[in-house]
Amino acid sequence: MKCTKAIHRLHRIAISASILLAGATDPAFAAHPGDVDGNFGQGGYLTSDFFGTDEQVHAVAPMRDGRFVATGKVTAANANGSGGSENVAVARYLPNGALDPSFGTGGLFHLDVDGASDEGRAVRVLSDNSVLVGGTLSTSAHSDYGIVKLRPNGTLDTAFGEADAGTARKGYVRLDIGGVDIHDNAYAMAVQRNGKIVLAGITRVFHDGFLYGQVAVARFTAAGVLDASFANGAGYVVLAPFFGAAGDTLSTIALDQAGNLAADDRIVVGGYTFGRNTAFLARLTADGSVDTTFGSGSGRVTMQAVNSGGVQTGIFMLAAARLTADGHIVVAGEGNDRGMAVMRFNANGSLDTTFGQGGRSLIKFSGASDEDIPAALALQGNGKIIAAGYATNRATGAAHQDFFVGRWLANGAVDTAFGDQGSKVVQISAVEDGAFAVAVEISGNILAGGFSSQPNVAPRDFALLRLLGDQDRIFANGFDGPAF
Repeated sequence: MKCTKAIHRLHRIAISASILLAGATDPAFAAHPGDVDGNFGQGGYLTSDFFGTDEQVHAVAPMRDGRFVATGKVTAANANGSGGSENVAVARYLPNGALDPSFGTGGLFHLDVDGASDEGRAVRVLSDNSVLVGGTLSTSAHSDYGIVKLRPNGTLDTAFGEADAGTARKGYVRLDIGGVDIHDNAYAMAVQRNGKIVLAGITRVFHDGFLYGQVAVARFTAAGVLDASFANGAGYVVLAPFFGAAGDTLSTIALDQAGNLAADDRIVVGGYTFGRNTAFLARLTADGSVDTTFGSGSGRVTMQAVNSGGVQTGIFMLAAARLTADGHIVVAGEGNDRGMAVMRFNANGSLDTTFGQGGRSLIKFSGASDEDIPAALALQGNGKIIAAGYATNRATGAAHQDFFVGRWLANGAVDTAFGDQGSKVVQISAVEDGAFAVAVEISGNILAGGFSSQPNVAPRDFALLRLLGDQDRIFANGFDGPAF
């Protein structure tokens, strides 16, 4: 573990001159959902520059007391030897956006395992305020699935993970699926009701003369040990390719508003196949078997982006998925119309054609030749759907990326009462910025996390934005998930 003294440059707050923030603190301005929260950070958003290197947020997790945790990566000195590399990073913030000095070192924990690239991709705050982070931990030769567990004070939990000296454990666990020289990368995590931890991503498998990415789902005990009771004793399962000789990538595990799997702990994963115009969903039973009640008996559903008579259907990139209270699966992705598209599926995997227009709904900010990319999805307690990513913005001249958050009603109609007729674009820097993560806080407000690049400075910084949401507390009782 390394939380170094280099954190003297903690928490640089970036202030934008963007007119998008102009009425947020005006007393005459009647705040409504989608407005920037002027009480957060400085003017509604913040950036944290820890080491003056490449740093970005991949996932955020609100806490019941209004604090929140963000995970991603920072580039910092290696634990052993010279040089630096990407490290798993976990930062905890106070409700107003200031770093929490009671966590890690000055609010930040970061971890280098073996001088190679490590990063956090998913985060869960447990009922005792300990923190689970899922992602990739690398040796000098290859990357592996990894889970890190931190105590509530931001130090490694030495009762978790791989064995260390004596009776102690390292506080993290790695899983090498593909073997030496094969990269395994985990992108999504879930915790089942018995405390077992599901981690999903991709491994690389050799077939048809090449190495191709294939989805792999693993399970660990609450103590961070590979669970031999999962997937017929293997502890993990590698799914068959979704489109023959092509690479699949895993984007998401579908969770509900409170961050949980369905009540029966079945596992819905989603992603897309590179270069094949195809996205997919697949469902496993709680113990890692293919769920034959999903997708006409195959356990999987594919969707393609198609233009038929000028009407766009489907998506070719699936970024995120969520489970609704009534058992539907909502996904966010991109289709041929190059905007934020959401679709809804029934519990058996069939398209729900009552949602939006034939099962699909779109929010498009930029022009036809530009892209607005969704990266994350959340549900409010009242069923409204939030997607976040980045929009291509030309308002100030040359095209650049800005934070982009859109909202739909539960039936798939664009929520025109949110932001600027359904979406909000916020410029944090004059260069580029965007969201990789979004969550609904216990207050109902919306927290988006990602990156910001400042003028004349190459590396990215942690960036966080808060928008006003709906003051509903429907899911408050289950917000922290199960206790174990």
